[in-house]
Amino acid sequence: MNILRLIKILFLLLAGTLVVLALGQGLFRATRGEKSLPVEPSPAKPRQHLMDRAGVIPPHDLPRFEQYMGHILRESGIDLRIAFVSGTGGKSIEQFAADMMDQLQIGGRGQQERGTLLLYDVSGKRLKVEVGYGLEAWFPDSFVSYLVEDHARMHFSSGDLSLGLRLMLRLLQHRIREAVIGNDFDPRVLERMRPLTHQSGGAGVSKVVGLGDGASPRPAAAAVDPRTFPAGDTPADAHSTYLAWLSRWPLSPDVELFTPESRRYIAALPLSPAYAEFILMGEYGKAYRIVEKDDLALLYFTGTPLVSPHFLRRADGRWQMDIVAEVANSREHVGGEYTWAWRGEGDAYTAAFGDRLTMIKGYKRIADGDNRPLRIRGST
Repeated sequence: MNILRLIKILFLLLAGTLVVLALGQGLFRATRGEKSLPVEPSPAKPRQHLMDRAGVIPPHDLPRFEQYMGHILRESGIDLRIAFVSGTGGKSIEQFAADMMDQLQIGGRGQQERGTLLLYDVSGKRLKVEVGYGLEAWFPDSFVSYLVEDHARMHFSSGDLSLGLRLMLRLLQHRIREAVIGNDFDPRVLERMRPLTHQSGGAGVSKVVGLGDGASPRPAAAAVDPRTFPAGDTPADAHSTYLAWLSRWPLSPDVELFTPESRRYIAALPLSPAYAEFILMGEYGKAYRIVEKDDLALLYFTGTPLVSPHFLRRADGRWQMDIVAEVANSREHVGGEYTWAWRGEGDAYTAAFGDRLTMIKGYKRIADGDNRPLRIRGST
């Protein structure tokens, strides 16, 4: 017999004997009630932030949601999840949501749970927002009800779920950031605009929300005289009128307050009442400064680090909001210590106000604005 073949046979016999001995020892320990040696756990599966078990979100949109909610988790430690299901197996949606929170350990176990689940049952057309114990102060029912009634209902009915969810995440993220810097949700801001009649008790809110039943994501703007929201005598006047405009729903873009280019831009935006109010709540009552140079003005906030500056332009002696310049010259950020940065280069506003800019930890900001950094999860 070939010597190499003999060695191979002996090796296989030895290996088989070791396997049998190992199995026998394991069985022996089990029959004696002894615990076998611990097995090294397999690597944990990556957290899935959006679970679409009903197939209602376009597949190409899923990575975008995963990335965005991952940024929110890294920024704040808040575990946001969204789930679409085609049935609850006979359970109430409230019980189904509670079970899912527990099974997936959304936000962690115990009284300090820092997670929130947005669960939508396609067959029952019900939306449930389940808030973990540790976030009830951050997401009170007044805020969650406002989010569902004023925002989710409109976009779910239109069938444009991807757009509606992106805007909803923006609203949730802004509320998280406000809480991080110590600002409570104050429903009096909403009450100033309209009665807040859809509050409810309990941790989270459950509502009937139609999916794709034909409602427009943006009702036709109310016909208003363009002079109802006029350009301002001063930049401060224009900003005050802007806040009043945000509280008038449906929003009409064709008003004198905005530059002509800004009117066209706003007309193409799919706004919801909640999104307009989210802008209003971010700015209402916050301290700011204004600097002017020739026919340009910059309004920046000294009472909140979260809101990017406003750009204004004077035409025929009156000041108008230049929303197009805002979009071009500022960039929103997620996952870091600052929520926005100046990105303008070579434009008229950067030329006029560039001497007021400074670099802070890689972010270009206004030197004497509110530059308090967010406290990022895990930082000291």
